[in-house]
Amino acid sequence: MVSLSKKFQDFKEGFFQGLGWSFGATVGFVLVSIILFLVVKALGGLPLIGKWIADIVAETNIQLLRRNPWIAR
Repeated sequence: MVSLSKKFQDFKEGFFQGLGWSFGATVGFVLVSIILFLVVKALGGLPLIGKWIADIVAETNIQLLRRNPWIAR
């Protein structure tokens, strides 16, 4: 039978491992976000990304109209 102190020790280890994992994930997310922000800023900012997304949406609409004649123009 497992003693109460062993269960507590396992709980404590798991708790601190979870805290370490969440701290690492948070710091990693912040670092990736900063790098992404700097890259976007170096490329000219959000208008570049906005135009790219608008081009994708426009091309998608064109393809939908070609493939489905029931969509009103």
